[in-house]
Amino acid sequence: MDKLLLEKLAKRIKELRKIFGFTQDDLSYKTDIARSTLGNIETAQNDITFTKLNKIAKAFDMTLSEFLNF
Repeated sequence: MDKLLLEKLAKRIKELRKIFGFTQDDLSYKTDIARSTLGNIETAQNDITFTKLNKIAKAFDMTLSEFLNF
């Protein structure tokens, strides 16, 4: 994934997490993704798999399409 897209995705996750009142630990628990991995995703340091994207979208009660609408 290119860096600009990763940065946009990172911003989207962080914004939604704050809107929903989730800590990284909360989101980690809801998605079964390590908190350290989520931290790296939120800072655009890690690429992300489709499976992880889908887990995060579900944690926000969104379809993948809704989640990626940024």
